[in-house]
Order: sequence, then structure tokens, then C-alpha cells
Amino acid sequence: MKIKKEFIELTALISIAILLIAFSGDAKSGALHGLEMSAEVVVPSLLPLLIIFNLLSKAETKNFIERIFAPFTEKVLRLPRSTSGAILFGLIGGYPTGALLTEGLYINEDINSETAKRLLRFNVNGGAAFIITATGAAVLKNEKAGIILFASTTISALLIAFISSFHYKKINYPNPSFSAVSFGEALNKSTDSSVKAVLNIAAYIVLFSAISNIIRIPQPFTPVFEITNGIVEHFRIFTLPELAGLLAFSGFCIHFQLLSIIKKIGMGYFDFFIWRVIHAIVSYGVCFVLLKVFPTETAVFSNFSDITAEPISVNTALSVLMILGCAVIILDIESKKRKI
Repeated sequence: MKIKKEFIELTALISIAILLIAFSGDAKSGALHGLEMSAEVVVPSLLPLLIIFNLLSKAETKNFIERIFAPFTEKVLRLPRSTSGAILFGLIGGYPTGALLTEGLYINEDINSETAKRLLRFNVNGGAAFIITATGAAVLKNEKAGIILFASTTISALLIAFISSFHYKKINYPNPSFSAVSFGEALNKSTDSSVKAVLNIAAYIVLFSAISNIIRIPQPFTPVFEITNGIVEHFRIFTLPELAGLLAFSGFCIHFQLLSIIKKIGMGYFDFFIWRVIHAIVSYGVCFVLLKVFPTETAVFSNFSDITAEPISVNTALSVLMILGCAVIILDIESKKRKI
């Protein structure tokens, strides 16, 4: 007997609601922790960057950035020059900057649905601040390890973009018409869109934090569901190449935050998921090679017992219940018609 999508969704939602009610104390504690993390970490670290990156993509500086990176973007990656800023800031800014900037290009009709999908297949990266500073310097106590991790995920993303570009014919993309707006107007628009994006992220953090404070999963799987706290709390059990792979995959919590963008551009979640897995595998290999060239003493962390890392994001991760949620989302998105 075929299980209806509506029945699965209803069962999952009712199960989550029952858990939140039955363990309301733990759920409230987790939600409050999520709010604290959002206020202390997410908002101050992500919001200013998003405003600046959105501002750069709307003001006159957009043309300057495109001219500089146009040869690489058009000839190497076979993408329109209008994507230059989204790629640059997406790789260095951290998730979900690349996806948000891609969404902005799509909404403004600077790129079509197919180009937006191509960007989301590789332009989801941890960013320099999170990987080098937070993961490398703060958690691993080794900035060189953080640089290697960042280089691994960034190089692998560009490799994927380059290799996959051969699947597409070389197209002479027309330069999109761009009418510069005043600095004040660009700042207002950038602030508005950035605040909405950060509020959406904070809402997911609160929900995930409430649920994950009720149910726990084995340590090796925690970064797969929630990347930040999964790495912070359990980094000792992973090698550096494994951490690179986990950072490239980004975790289901990040995936959930991008679902609205994935759906808006007409991309199936399975497509997005597969490319996250590919990015993880390639990042593992690149990191392995980089360690042969630039060896570091923190390549293996199982013997490190004297390092105490303070949590900097959502506590713990999700459970089997959230895996069911992923299945529900896949069924839901794949049942929708893709945008043309």
C-alpha cells in the first residue's frame, strides 16, 4: 500500500508537536539556548556581512567586481559575469551567503533557473571566518589547520564548478542591464533583505535547538545534522580530511535553512543533496593532498584531551525524527513542478 505524502507529513508534524509538549521543559531550555546563540553569534557575525555583500551587489561597485572577475567566471566556469559577486562572497562569506546572493540574482532576473541551480551545486561554503577563525584558531587551536580546511572546501567547490561546466555549451551571455541606485537606497534594500534572511535562519536554529535538546544521536553523526556544534563538541574523533568533508556537506540544519531558496529556483532537494555529498568527497581528497604538501600536527585529534571548546552555535544535533523530516521534504519538493 502506497503511503501518502500527506499522511507522512501529518505523522511527522504531530510527532514533533507531541515531543515538544511532552518534554516542554527541555524544549523551552533548548529554544532559549537557540535564541541566545542567535543573538550572540548568528546575528552579530552574519548580519553585518550580509548587509555589506548585498550592498555591493546592488550599488555601483557591482560593475567593478564583475569586470575584474568576468574572465574567470565566463571563460573558466562558463557562467554569466553577473554571478561573479555571488561566487566570490559566497565562498568567503560562509553559509548561507552564496545561496542568498544567488536567490537575489534570480529574483532580479539577472540569471535564469538553470544558472541558479548550477550555483547552488557548489556555492555553499563555510566561509573564511567560520572555518579559519572559529574552527581552526578557536576549536583546533591551530590557524594553519583552519587555513587548510578553508582551502580544501574552496578549491573543491571551484573544481566542481569547473569540471561540471564542460557539461554545458559555451554561451555568450548578454550583460544584464544594471541601473545603479543611490547608496542610501541600496543600503535600505540590502538591510531589509538581510534582516529577513537572518530572522529565517534564527527561526530554524530555535526549532532545531528545541528538538535536539530532547533527543540525542551518536557523536559521529552530529555534524551531519548540525555542523557547528557537532564539530565544536566532537572534533577530537575526526581527522582533518574528515572535518573538511563535513564542512563541505554543511549539515542538514543548513540544508533546511536553504529549502525555500532551493524550491524557489526550481531545484529538487535530491539534486542539492547529491552535490553536497560530492563536495564532501572532493573536499576530503583535496585536504588529504594538501596535508601531504603542508603537514600539520593536528591532522588527527583523537589524542587531544586538553582542549576545551566553547559552543558557538546550536547545541547538539537532530535525531532519527529529523531524518524522517528530510524524507518528507524530499517527497514534497520532488512532487512540485519545477520553475521554467
